Amino acid sequence: MPGEYILDCGLISPNAKTVIVSAVLETVGQVRFGDGTEVNLTITEKDLVPIQGGGFVEKVVFSGSKRRGVDRRTIHALRNQFLALDPPCYIPKLCGQCPTCWLFGRAAMGEGYNIKSRVLYASALSVEPADIAVAVHNRNAPNELDHTTGEAGIHSEELIKANVHFPTITVLDRVVDWEIGAFAHALLENVNGNRYTAASARQGGVRFSEGENGKLIVVDVSERGIFPLETVKVPGEETDFEKVLQMFADAPDLQKIKEFFERQGFTCEYDQTNNLYTVKKDDGELWTIKREGSKITVTQGKDENFRALMTRYIGDQALGFLREKQEDFKLFLEGYTVDAWNQTLSAIKGKLLLNESTGEAQGARRSRGRGRRRAANEEERTEEQLPSESEEESGSS
Repeated sequence: MPGEYILDCGLISPNAKTVIVSAVLETVGQVRFGDGTEVNLTITEKDLVPIQGGGFVEKVVFSGSKRRGVDRRTIHALRNQFLALDPPCYIPKLCGQCPTCWLFGRAAMGEGYNIKSRVLYASALSVEPADIAVAVHNRNAPNELDHTTGEAGIHSEELIKANVHFPTITVLDRVVDWEIGAFAHALLENVNGNRYTAASARQGGVRFSEGENGKLIVVDVSERGIFPLETVKVPGEETDFEKVLQMFADAPDLQKIKEFFERQGFTCEYDQTNNLYTVKKDDGELWTIKREGSKITVTQGKDENFRALMTRYIGDQALGFLREKQEDFKLFLEGYTVDAWNQTLSAIKGKLLLNESTGEAQGARRSRGRGRRRAANEEERTEEQLPSESEEESGSS
C-alpha cells in the first residue's frame, strides 16, 4: 500500500508549491492551431500588438485555452489507463470529483460548485510577425471518377510556417509533486507526439527551441509562492529571436542577477569560493543566491531559521525536473484507491467549507439569475412591441 502522500492534494497539503514554467515552443513543419473559417478560408488566430513609439505589429496567437484543452485530454488518456471512474469524466461532461477536476477545474453547469483551475495558461504570441509566420495554401478535392475539381472542392487555409517561436508561460498554483507531474506529462508528451496542432493535411508539430543552456525552458519552484528572481517573460512586441535567446541565457547568469538586485537598491556581496551572492539591505542579509550547474537556489535565514525560497531549473535540467515529476504522477495513479481519494475529497471540502448545500445554494443563485435575465429579456421585448409616446400622440391625432 503506498504512503498517504500519494493521495495528497495541493489544496490541503502543507507541502504545496507554486511553479512557473517559461518555455519557447518552435514549430516544426507547417502547423495550424485553428481559429475558424471565413467562407472558404480557414484562418489562424492573430492579434495586433501595440509597440513602443506608436503603431502595431500583427502576431500569431497560440491560445492558452487551446493548449489547456489538449493537455487535459492527454492527462485524461493516461488517467483512464489506471482508473475506472464512476461516473466517467470527460470533456465536456466533467465529473467534478476526480483528481483531474480538482487540478484543472470544472464549471458547474446548473448543479454543484465551481472548481477553479490551479493550472493557469497564458496565450502565447509569436516572436515573428504574422506576415512572416503565416502562409496560405490551397487544398482541393478532385472527383475520383473524372479527375475534375469543382468550385466547392477548393479550400484555402492559413498555416504557420516552420521555425516560428512561441514563448509560453504556465503557472501551477498550490500543487504537490503528482500535480506537477500531471502537467509535466501533458507538456512533454504533447511536444513529443506533435499534438499541439489542429488536424491538417500538412500537419507538423512543435519542439523546445534551443539556446546556450540547452532547451529554452526555465522552471521556477517556490514553496511559499515567493519568487525573488524575475520570471522569464518575453514582451509581446518583441520580434527579434536573438533577444529572446539572450533572455533565457541571462536567467542563470549570477552577474545579471546581481545587477537586477542592485537596480532595486540592494547591495550584493560575492563569495567566490562557494559561487554565491548575499543580497543585503541596510547591512541586513535578505537572501543568498547560489548557482550549481543549471540550478539556482535562493535561500533565507540561517540555522533553524534557514529556508529555501525558490529554486530555478534551467534548460535540460528543467526538462529533467519535469520528467521526474511525470513519474510521480504515474505513481499516484498506480496507488489510487476510491476510499483513499474519498478521504482526500472530504478533507478538501472541509477546508474549503463545501458541502451539498453549497452546491444547492450556488445552483439556486444561478437559477434565480437565469430567471431574472429571462424576465428582463421578456420586458425588453415587450417594450420594443409597445408604441412610443410620440407614436401614441401621432396616432391619436
